[in-house]
Amino acid sequence: MKHVFILALAACAGSVGAADFSPAAWPKEIRLRAEAQEASWAPLQSRVVEGKAGMISATVSPLAVEAGLAMLRQGGSAADAAASVALTQVATQLGSVVSYAGIAMVVYYEAKTGKVYALDAGYGTWRGESDPASITPGDISALTGGPAPALGKDLGRQVLVPGFMAGIEAMQKRFGRYGLREALAPATYYAENGIAISPTLAGLFQMRKAYFNRTEAGRGFLAQSGRDVPLPGDIFRQLVLARTLKAVARNGAAEMYSGQWAAEFVKEVRREGGKADAAELAAYRPLWSEAAATDVFGHHVYTNGGTSLARYQFFTALHVAEALKLDQRGPYWEDGETLKALGRIGQVVASAPQLLPADEALLKSKGADTSRAGQETKAYGQILAAALPELFGLSDSGSHHSNAIVVADKNGNIAIVTHTINTVVWGDTGMVVGGIPLPDSAGFQQMRMAMLKPGARLPNEIADFLVLDAKRKPVLAGGSIGTSLHPEVLRLVLSHIGQHQPLAKAAAAPPLLINPDPASYALPLARRPLLVAEGAFAPAVLDPLKKAGATIVEAPAAQVSALRGTVAMVGFLGDTKAAPESAGVMVYCGAE
Repeated sequence: MKHVFILALAACAGSVGAADFSPAAWPKEIRLRAEAQEASWAPLQSRVVEGKAGMISATVSPLAVEAGLAMLRQGGSAADAAASVALTQVATQLGSVVSYAGIAMVVYYEAKTGKVYALDAGYGTWRGESDPASITPGDISALTGGPAPALGKDLGRQVLVPGFMAGIEAMQKRFGRYGLREALAPATYYAENGIAISPTLAGLFQMRKAYFNRTEAGRGFLAQSGRDVPLPGDIFRQLVLARTLKAVARNGAAEMYSGQWAAEFVKEVRREGGKADAAELAAYRPLWSEAAATDVFGHHVYTNGGTSLARYQFFTALHVAEALKLDQRGPYWEDGETLKALGRIGQVVASAPQLLPADEALLKSKGADTSRAGQETKAYGQILAAALPELFGLSDSGSHHSNAIVVADKNGNIAIVTHTINTVVWGDTGMVVGGIPLPDSAGFQQMRMAMLKPGARLPNEIADFLVLDAKRKPVLAGGSIGTSLHPEVLRLVLSHIGQHQPLAKAAAAPPLLINPDPASYALPLARRPLLVAEGAFAPAVLDPLKKAGATIVEAPAAQVSALRGTVAMVGFLGDTKAAPESAGVMVYCGAE
C-alpha cells in the first residue's frame, strides 16, 4: 500500500498575505502527476530523496506531500507544512484511516532555541460513560483474522472526544506563520473536486459497506461517487465535507468543538446511545508538555509526552537493547541472535506499562522498580535485559491505522506529527456528521477506559521520535504508524544510530512484527512465537534459532501488510536532509 513520489521545490517567495495554497494554483504538471500517483498506495521501487532546505516524509498521499511542499515554497514553517499534509491526508483518504474526528500527537523541534516540545491531542473520554466495559466491541477482524462480529447496538458509545483539529490548530498557532484557513485549502479543493477511487480504497469500501449502510448518513457517504458502493476509477466528491471544512476555515477549530458541527455531532452520538456532552466537547484542549527524553547509544532521544505510552514501550525497548549491547552485534537481518533479542524485547514491552503478574513478580524479585516511573529508567532496562532468559522460560502452569508526517523547514525546525483514528478503517459505527465518518475508537479499548476516571484523556501508543547527537544537532526524526509500530521504531533507531547502518538499508530491511490478538498478551512469554515475514530471512538466520528451541511463525504477505509498522523519517547528514522511500512501504518524500 505504497508508491513513489518525488518533487523539487522552487525557492520560497512571496509574502504571507499573497499566498494561494489551492491546488488550482499548483503547476499543472505537478498536480496531474500527483493525482495520478494517488491511485496507488504502493511504491514500485526504492530510492532516497535528498534536499538542502526543506524536506517532507509522509505516509500514503502524494497529494498531501505536494500540499506541504506548496506551504514550504510560500514561506510556511515546518508546523504549517505538517498541518497542510495532515489535513489533506484526511480528505484524500476519505476519512478511512485518519479522520478530522480522530487524534494527533506532535513532537516539535524549535531550531532557534534547541528545545523539543510535545503536544497531546489524544481522545478524551466522556464523564457520563460510567461502564466502558459494556461498550459494544468494534470490528477489528481485519487485524486479528477472526470472524466479523454482528452489527452492534448503541454504537454512539464507541465514539470519543476528538482531538485532531484542535491539535493541528494549536501547533500552527504556536509555531506557524499561517493558520487553518491556508492549511485547509488543498483538502477543501479535493473534497470539492473529488478523488479517484484506487483499488485499495474500493476494497476498503467493500469491506465496510455493511456498517455504512446501517445509517442514512452512511449510505449518503457511500453514494458520493454516484453509485451505491464506489468502484476503482470512480470520482468520489465530498461536497458535504467541503462545507464543513469551509466552516472550519472561517471559524477555526472551534467549529468542531462549539459550533454547528459540534452541535450536530453531539446530537447524532447521543441518538445512537453515546454519552457525548456539548460542554465537555467545548472544553476540550490539547495539552502541551516537554517531550519525554532519554540518552541511549551516545544520543539524546525524544518522544511524545502527555498520554503517550511510548516512554514505557519505546524507551524501555531502547534501554534493554543498549543493556544487551546490541549495538555491538550484527544487524538483525543477518544476525539471528539480534533478531531473537529484538523479538523478545518487542513482546515484553508490547503491553507496557502493564505487566503480567508472574513477570512483574520475577522482576521485583531482582530489585526492579516496576512502577510507571521506574519503567522509564535505565536501571529497569538493565534488570529486564538480564531477566529475559528467565521471563521466556516461565511455564504456563496456571490497527490500528494512522498517518505519520515529518517536516524539516529551511530554518531547521522539525515537526513530527502522527494522527490516527486508532481503529480499523472508518470504524463500524456507520455514523457520518458533516461529511466526517465517526470512528469506533472506544470499541477495543474498553478495559483501558475502565482504568480511567470518566472524562480523562485516553492513553495511546503513538511513538514519534527525534534523535539529537552529543552536540544536540538533529540526526534522525520519524513518525510511526501501524500495528507493529514499536518494533519498527526500535529496529530503525538501533540499526541507524547504534549499529551505524545506512538509513536506506535499514528502511528496506524486513519488518519486525507483533501479534495484534489481545488474547496473546495473556499468554506467558514462553508461549508467544516469534512472528516474521514469510521468506524475509535467510535460513542461516532462522535455523539456529529453531534448533535452539525458538518457535518461529512465518506470516504470509497479506498478514504482514496488515500487521507491519511503517515509519516516515528524515535523516540529517551535515547540511543535507535525506529520506528513504522503500518499495512496498507507504512513504512518499519531497524536498527542495
